[in-house]
Amino acid sequence: MRVLLVSALRDEGPHLLEWIAHHRALGVGDFLLFSNDCSDGTDAMLDALAPVDVTHMRNRPAPGKSLQWTALKAAWDHPLRKQASHILHIDCDEFVNLRPPLKTLNDLISAAGDPDAIVLPWRLFGHSRRFRLTPGLTTEQFIRAAPPGCDYPVTGRQFKTLFRADGPFRQIGVHRPRLKGSAAGATWVDGSGRPMPDGFATTEHRINLFGMPEASELVQLNHYSVRSAESFMVKRARGLPNRRTKAIDLTYWVERNFNTEEETSIAHLLPATRAELDRLRALPELARLEKDALAWHRGKFAELMRDPAEIQLYGRLLLAAGSMPLPDDAVRELVSHYQASHA
Repeated sequence: MRVLLVSALRDEGPHLLEWIAHHRALGVGDFLLFSNDCSDGTDAMLDALAPVDVTHMRNRPAPGKSLQWTALKAAWDHPLRKQASHILHIDCDEFVNLRPPLKTLNDLISAAGDPDAIVLPWRLFGHSRRFRLTPGLTTEQFIRAAPPGCDYPVTGRQFKTLFRADGPFRQIGVHRPRLKGSAAGATWVDGSGRPMPDGFATTEHRINLFGMPEASELVQLNHYSVRSAESFMVKRARGLPNRRTKAIDLTYWVERNFNTEEETSIAHLLPATRAELDRLRALPELARLEKDALAWHRGKFAELMRDPAEIQLYGRLLLAAGSMPLPDDAVRELVSHYQASHA
């Protein structure tokens, strides 16, 4: 089984090598990575990673076209997709977290019964009260998260999908693959390896797990969408790598910055990640490029701190130190309203 990881990236230099090392250690065979107008040297890092099966494509959508869908359509047509057994589309702030004794994605696929698709449920990780961007591994620095099965906001119960390249699918999707025909016979399992409810496979627009039990006995997807407050400010300035218009603001922070529980279950994968990271940094130019990227991000933050409006927002991030899960009755009411509005 050969897994292809697809992603769109912009200015991810301080975090890129760890993310690639982590997923190489899990057995990803090929990376097909699209860069969008990088300023911190991420594109140069991707070029330098060619010796370790990283294919870099510069994403240049036509005017008015989606960054993300342009990349995903190009990925579907790429020869690497045709050579892969399985496909995983995730972002650079998402880390696959396998439960012991699983150590590789092949282990996961086998443990789940080799279905057409495996749901990887999100777990939101907050800033762990880290204000500054400092060197170190994301998975070691940010160890506080939302409780399992956090049903509100909606991002707490979203997911990504690991799916068979030869399954009943016609396109890579953002959260789940697009269907080929009705796909009524497609086999989908949850993060515990159990069959998904009837109708889930064919409900293509469904990208949340509302109303379903927590299921992460085999796998969860650690989602570090805020990292430190300083990193968040730079992320806000650059915009999302796959969306031009979505606001990155205090609302975005509050809906993702959960620090209510310590969560270190990914730690058993760290030795393999570190070994891969050492190999990557030994490639020509990569250690220097990573260091330069970190310096660029720090310089960008210093530049932002000369703007009174940015200073005010940064202070508000520090004041909004962590979001709390809502009571069950409030969640049920909000979920009910949400589902009715999307019916």
